[in-house]
Amino acid sequence: MNDLSLPLPLSSAPPDAIAFYRNTVPVSYAALRADLAAARRALARLEAPEVVLYDADAYAFLVWLIACWQNGQTALLAVDDLPTAHASFSLPWVGHCQGSVLPDWSDSEGEAAAFPGSPPQFDHPGLVLFTSGSSGTPNRVPKTPRQLYREAELLQQVYGNALPQDTRFVGTVPHQHMFGLSFRLIWPLCAGYPIISEPFRYPEELGRLSAAPHVLISSPATLKRLAQLETFVSPASFLTAFSAGSPLHDSVATTCASRLATQMIEIYGSTETPTVMHRIAPGGIWRELPDVTLALDDHGCLKIRSPLLPDDDWFQTQDTAVCSDDGWKLIGRADRVAKIEGHRVALGALETALLALPEVTEARTAPLYRERDEIVAAVVLSDTGHAQLQALGKTRFDRWLRQRLSASLNRIALPRRWRYLSALPYNAMGKVATADIVRLFERQTLPPVTVTARAAHEMALVLALRDCPHAFDGHFPQMAILPGVIQVDWALRLAQRYFPIEGRFSDLRRLRFQRILRPDDQVSLTLRFLPEKKEVHFAYTSAYGVHSQGRASFDHPVAAPSATS
Repeated sequence: MNDLSLPLPLSSAPPDAIAFYRNTVPVSYAALRADLAAARRALARLEAPEVVLYDADAYAFLVWLIACWQNGQTALLAVDDLPTAHASFSLPWVGHCQGSVLPDWSDSEGEAAAFPGSPPQFDHPGLVLFTSGSSGTPNRVPKTPRQLYREAELLQQVYGNALPQDTRFVGTVPHQHMFGLSFRLIWPLCAGYPIISEPFRYPEELGRLSAAPHVLISSPATLKRLAQLETFVSPASFLTAFSAGSPLHDSVATTCASRLATQMIEIYGSTETPTVMHRIAPGGIWRELPDVTLALDDHGCLKIRSPLLPDDDWFQTQDTAVCSDDGWKLIGRADRVAKIEGHRVALGALETALLALPEVTEARTAPLYRERDEIVAAVVLSDTGHAQLQALGKTRFDRWLRQRLSASLNRIALPRRWRYLSALPYNAMGKVATADIVRLFERQTLPPVTVTARAAHEMALVLALRDCPHAFDGHFPQMAILPGVIQVDWALRLAQRYFPIEGRFSDLRRLRFQRILRPDDQVSLTLRFLPEKKEVHFAYTSAYGVHSQGRASFDHPVAAPSATS
């Protein structure tokens, strides 16, 4: 490479070769190089050694990222562009996001100009990712271009030799996280494979792919939805599919391998370590990648040495494993231990006991520390479990499950509170965060939501009413109906989550309740924010029409008194 901050195809690929597809429109390397030069000029004008980068479009995201590297600047990767994220950084934001300093680079003209602070370096920390850590406080994890390009070379060595050069990479995972960044963007960019820019959030969307060879980068949550579809037809030829983020259940892997007509490769790694091991799912033995060395500490937890790490020291994990002559077997997290009334409770063992029951298909547990310490459980029931729940009612069914578990678990380890869900609250990386489980047990919790459409000042959300049964409890004993006051409360709280609303709620106008909402209704909530009026317009709709709608006003923040007042 002449420019060590550039992947080889960016400096050597023919100008008319295809680098990306944006909404099915091919983007040539000539266009990509021109956009990179414009982005470098735009970034140099900021005169900031660090910027915050967020863009849902993979093409624009990668242009900003590589331009940062060429300029010697560092990109901090935000996982979203919600107001809480903006409040966390006192740096310029770039990309297509709320409040960005430079939403695009189209007005940038002239010669490329590097940021004067530092020249591009192969080992410069070109980006920073964030992990929650065991305390929940985000930890900075810096990465250099050398580390990312080395991983791309390793992935191509292991998986890419049989891929045709016109293979297209498509992803259902976000590129702001390590798995999506490495597998969906950096690997194909370094190897010269075309990348499909837009994310495919739902498995049904894979049906609109062209009849070309594809590699799928996905998560267990999306693959589970794919396995549950009644029918799935796609003209694409899937050469392989990768999954990471959480365990891929054998039944899901089997069904998806059949539907995609390809092998499923499960990846083990983390933000800190990148890719460590892989296996063919279902049932394959975990094997480390070339040049990766694994060992176990005195507690049976994995230690890792890898050329993808910043140094040659052992990296200690909290993942327990066993090693045999055939390979590795992952056991679970050693740090998922809760302290309840002075006793240690292994949450993994509790979840294993729950999954052994025929009434349970998925389960996640968490400690809840309030007036008393206790274990809570979020559970997805099988058809048998649903029938039993209907027959006994929730209170008796809760006690019945506790009794079933008591034969193998200590009384302290038995969950005291239960939520029965249609699906666990997986995040974009296919993981279930402990904080999201605890949130299900908040006294006035919001229902699980799925974002289906998003613009600068408008959102469309699907609400899982069935997963919020407490909202219906006791209001209308003869018929479960969602009260109007809760509908308004949800609309305002969700608006404040997704929009940068300042001030306090002051007025509610044009409020209409036109149809009742029942637990099984498939309801959407549309939110529209008018910044100039400090207003939020909301409407609950379903296939039956509008259920309720209204407009809420917010006061401007009260100014602090002056020194002379």
